Amino acid sequence: MRGLKIIAKAAVAFYEELFYHFVVGLAHALCWLLVIPGPFALAGVYAIGQRAVRGKAVNWRLIWDTIKEFGPRSFLLFLIIVLGFAIVAVNIWFYNTPEVSPFPASVKIWTTPIFVIIGVLWTGVAFYAQAFLMELEDPKMLVVLRNSLFLTVLKPLNTLGFLLISALVTALSIALPVLLVVLPGFLSTLSLTAVRTLLADLTERAEAMHRDKESDDGGDQDGAGEIATAGEAAQ
Repeated sequence: MRGLKIIAKAAVAFYEELFYHFVVGLAHALCWLLVIPGPFALAGVYAIGQRAVRGKAVNWRLIWDTIKEFGPRSFLLFLIIVLGFAIVAVNIWFYNTPEVSPFPASVKIWTTPIFVIIGVLWTGVAFYAQAFLMELEDPKMLVVLRNSLFLTVLKPLNTLGFLLISALVTALSIALPVLLVVLPGFLSTLSLTAVRTLLADLTERAEAMHRDKESDDGGDQDGAGEIATAGEAAQ
């Protein structure tokens, strides 16, 4: 249910800035023809989603400033994500190719599921990573990847739901190519909404546990004081 609310909230935020998403999405698609500028332009797409999720106005100067600030790090993150998927794909291919792999067929029975699971985890990391890059005050790459992995592991069902929706929307966009222009805008808004909402839930839960612990500690101290007082009275 929580995941559905996040998806609905993201859809509303995306629709509110549909014009910006279309224009910047078109520029983003054209940039991918040159390959390298593509991840730079993606930072601008996320800038729109970030402002929409926060309920703030979007303007062209803000988008350009975000591209200049986050473009290089977005490109580095893109390379890391591609490298991760390449490592997973090469390992699956290696262990399932008898002509190449020196290991017996029984080994692939274990290695293939392991690397498939790693691939799914890495897909979750890829889904959250750019959002963390935009949301963190000090977006160091290791922290971005660590937080993305933690959120994937701590919220597996929600993450799988978001990945499923992303896959369905991507398939729909391929069937209707005109939607490919705004696809990054929706996915970025969904990712940003998920990160902000799930982190808020985890933070609230951690604070509640901390308050409960302090309350329990306080109760233990009060009980100890009462026992000490009773002992003094008996003396």
